[in-house]
Amino acid sequence: MPAGSSSSSDSLRQSESNGATQPLRIMSVGAHPADIFDQSGGTMAHHIERGDQVACVVLTHGARVHDEVLCTEMFHSQHIPDARTLSNLMTERSDIKADEVRQACAILGIEEVFFFGAEDGVIMPERATALRVASLIRSWKPDVLLTHFPYENGGFWNSHASAGHIALMAREAASSVEPGDDHPPHHVACTFFWGAGAGQSPHSIWEVRRGIYNNVIIDITDVVEKKLAAQECLQSQGYHLGFARKAIETTDGHVGRLGGVAYGEAFISERSQTYRYLPVSDYALTRARQSDREQLAVISYKLDTFNGARSHTV
Repeated sequence: MPAGSSSSSDSLRQSESNGATQPLRIMSVGAHPADIFDQSGGTMAHHIERGDQVACVVLTHGARVHDEVLCTEMFHSQHIPDARTLSNLMTERSDIKADEVRQACAILGIEEVFFFGAEDGVIMPERATALRVASLIRSWKPDVLLTHFPYENGGFWNSHASAGHIALMAREAASSVEPGDDHPPHHVACTFFWGAGAGQSPHSIWEVRRGIYNNVIIDITDVVEKKLAAQECLQSQGYHLGFARKAIETTDGHVGRLGGVAYGEAFISERSQTYRYLPVSDYALTRARQSDREQLAVISYKLDTFNGARSHTV
């Protein structure tokens, strides 16, 4: 028997079929300030509560995205300020967005958030940004990477897709040494792509050709109010005006229904994983032992329109 195989077998026997038992380090890499919360706010909250460590990376300043000043007021303006004035205003709006992200992270219990401040007009999967993220991966050493699907909505011209490419390029670069970086190489164990943006119902010609689907659903029903509170911190993007609540009902509610729960977040696992036993979840067993009416009751809980409390509609 090879050296170390006994301890390896013991370790496998201690593993549960539906996930690792040892603490995880999870890094969430989003293109814009809101992405990390839209796509995985509830999941991150769960892992924080379990004692795992979560870090968030915001690649761009996001000043151009749904901003009430730069996107709404100026859309209806007759004239746009000169370059210097506009640049200063974008810096001001970027700082506001960063503060909102910190507030949202605090609600979820996330203590580490990294702002890369890249220009969000056109996001390219360029080498310099990928190497910066790679350096962060080497130093922070995540076990799990959460990011955008690299072919979301057509591919490179989509900012989310470009961010996904950057994250994957960085992950691969982090597995080797880099001159000037004294941190050793690091391997990420698992990568999950956000399914809400990539595995949703096709709505453009670019999506009808794909064969991907959401193969992981995380039940976030017990933390959905916390996710809502975090998203509503993003006031510069209008999330507090009812959009966050609408998004949760239409997206997380839809995903939850597919998974047999009230609210869920969807992910696409990049690779198959190895288990000692067949990965049959407690959710699957519980649902199989419920009547149709009982299953309907589970997925019928919803956020109250006015005060955020869950209500029962069956």
